[in-house]
Amino acid sequence: MSDSFSWKEPYLAALKESDKQKLTELVHAAEGAIFIRFQELAGSDNHYDERVELKAACEGLRLMQINKLGWPSSLPGKKT
Repeated sequence: MSDSFSWKEPYLAALKESDKQKLTELVHAAEGAIFIRFQELAGSDNHYDERVELKAACEGLRLMQINKLGWPSSLPGKKT
């Protein structure tokens, strides 16, 4: 089992990154680390606070994808 906060490093780095290429890489790394951590926590009733943090991080990544990276580019009315 990995460290319970191993997902935080790429997530916090993504929050600070302004270069789109690096940000894209960090977003993907954070998504992967968060997914793995959710899998590790599956079946456990413990770690409530961390689950809340993970969900907030997921929302933060989604906002980065939309607002900083312009994902998805196929939204109606969105200029590509």
